[in-house]
Amino acid sequence: MDIEGLSAIVTGAGSGLGLATAQALSKAGARVTLLDLDEVRVKNAAAEIGALGIGCDVINSSAVEAALDLAEDRSGPIRIVVNCAGIPGGMRLVGRDGPVDMEAFARVINVNLMGTVSGFRCKLSAIDAFGINE
Repeated sequence: MDIEGLSAIVTGAGSGLGLATAQALSKAGARVTLLDLDEVRVKNAAAEIGALGIGCDVINSSAVEAALDLAEDRSGPIRIVVNCAGIPGGMRLVGRDGPVDMEAFARVINVNLMGTVSGFRCKLSAIDAFGINE
């Protein structure tokens, strides 16, 4: 698949799988924007590959929408989205210390599940208009 010049977004791109994905997309010629909760880390990572890095919490829809607008202003319409943002580690519902902390559990669900859709839903119709679902 030729992705030369296409605009790509990668979440969780400050390190690990997200950063490796952003590097691979950039090497393949995509115009990549990296998003990560850690603004310093993501800006440093983006600088290494000549990309745009934006500090952004994926569960904040307004922040994600603003980041996507910046990305489109710089790189054109978004055609590739890779969600790597996530909170690692498992949680037992009941452990040695009692039941799971529901706030911590909700944060994991919000980031790992809801964060994949929250801010991106505003751009899905534009991506679909490109003919992806035809």
